[in-house]
Amino acid sequence: MTATAAELRSPVRGWDDRDVRAVGLRTAAAVAIVVVAYHTSLWSLLRGITVDTPLAYLGLVPLISMGLGWVLARPVAGEPEIHDRMVDRIVAVPLIAAALVALVLLPPRMSVVYWLWRIDLLTMPLFVAGVITLLFGVRMLWRTKAAVLFLFLAWPMPARWVVQSLLDHLSDLTAGAVRIILSVVPLAEGVPGDDTSFTIPHGAEGFRVQIASACSGANGLVGFLLLAGAVALVLRGGRWRKVAWLAAGSVLMVVLNVARILLIIFVGRYAGETASIDVLHPGVGLITFNLGVVLMVLVAHRFGLHLPRRTGASRTATVLRAVPTVRRTLLLLLPVALLAGVFDHGLTRYDPIASSVGTPRLAGFARSGADLDGFEAEPVATFANGKRFFGEDSTWVRFSYRGYGTTDLRSDVPVLADVINTSNLQSFSDFGLEACYQFHGYGMQDVRRVDLGSGVTGTVLRWQDPANGLKWTTLYWIWAVRQGDQVRYERVVLLLNEVDTARLVAPEVTEDVADQFAFNAEELVQGRAGSDLSEREVALRSFIVTFGRRVVAAATDDATSRPAPREPGG
Repeated sequence: MTATAAELRSPVRGWDDRDVRAVGLRTAAAVAIVVVAYHTSLWSLLRGITVDTPLAYLGLVPLISMGLGWVLARPVAGEPEIHDRMVDRIVAVPLIAAALVALVLLPPRMSVVYWLWRIDLLTMPLFVAGVITLLFGVRMLWRTKAAVLFLFLAWPMPARWVVQSLLDHLSDLTAGAVRIILSVVPLAEGVPGDDTSFTIPHGAEGFRVQIASACSGANGLVGFLLLAGAVALVLRGGRWRKVAWLAAGSVLMVVLNVARILLIIFVGRYAGETASIDVLHPGVGLITFNLGVVLMVLVAHRFGLHLPRRTGASRTATVLRAVPTVRRTLLLLLPVALLAGVFDHGLTRYDPIASSVGTPRLAGFARSGADLDGFEAEPVATFANGKRFFGEDSTWVRFSYRGYGTTDLRSDVPVLADVINTSNLQSFSDFGLEACYQFHGYGMQDVRRVDLGSGVTGTVLRWQDPANGLKWTTLYWIWAVRQGDQVRYERVVLLLNEVDTARLVAPEVTEDVADQFAFNAEELVQGRAGSDLSEREVALRSFIVTFGRRVVAAATDDATSRPAPREPGG
């Protein structure tokens, strides 16, 4: 016997085990759809948990958000029974579409900046919200809005700023507390001139330990705030009671971290460096973190906080009344998830460029991109007038490549490279190359975006200097580089003079299908019509694009051959 629509909406209808299993399978399907669509993004977070930095605990955010969503999914008593599938679609479709656009079109458009800013993690909550709305209804989205918003905490950019702002202060506080305790309990001696280093007497000479930023307790503090913040959303109690509970827990985590360091020093004094640093140090932090979380959960009632009582209808009842069946919706969401998954998997190409939290790996043009097979670059000029455009800390160096190349990439005309290095990324937008050429009256032609590998997107164009009539084929791109602990940005401009007598050899340039789709969509939006190039112009373009790809490949090969850069607090 089939239930009528009125019976499905009725709050008195009974729900059997088959209904519970159906909702459970629907929930599993929703999780699977998100995992398929964002598997690379999620894996980049999870693998970061093993890194000893405060940002490592960002990998817990999706797991915490999922648990938080399950708890918040239960409706409260007296919640209005308002369900409209048309409203569900009106809300869900734009959310999913925005997330897809960010995955499909933005990576080639933003180049390496897309991964540095982790736009995929910024837009993932939009996709999750759309999936929840389509499979469970807009009221379920409203019910679990805190869990969806919690997903935004996986975006590493705000966390990086907070860690970099507070890490030094927290490190000084921890080192100062340890130094005061050691002045009373002489387990180790301070190193003159270094307030963060201590000598532990053991054996003939002893050994030295340093309270670096990774020992500041920021790891446990960030992890506690993420986990306890989610718990606080569920607990019932006043807002200031929750703030007091979180503040007390933060203090406890700092105290436990000081105790952890003292324990490491104690074991080092009486058992030696191996037992202290190699055996105890890697795991004791996780123990103190779990201890702090458990203690704060146990004393939550002391702050007037308690778990909510189970009231209202069951999850199964509300889900089936809001969205009785989702077979057609699942059939539509499956190809969408697969499409998103294909483009999300393409983000793995950024691995040589930057870490999972957006830390650049490249060393810069002068170190890694200057020398190629058959070509060797040397600086030939320096321009100081660029400082007023790109900042006082900027540099502008022109390189000239010597050599004729290899059998598959040859030119008897030298390639020039103008490299501008600055800390101000915005200056490259304010004083863009194409805008500069237009300002000086250079006639630009055939402006095209091209893939240079590892997520680096370049722009190739042809232009002519009206003053002397010289024609140039130019390729430029922008990437982020690591100089010590600083993040810098470089604009690399390759210039090839279109001399009629120049002899060129270059392979045919091919594009990735996904990138070519994004480039064509961008040209369509901008109204750039394609143009037919002569055989000579195709050869020039093929040479400069292949040359640029080899510069990028040389830079990424150098980055992968060196140790990974130190993350904030690592």
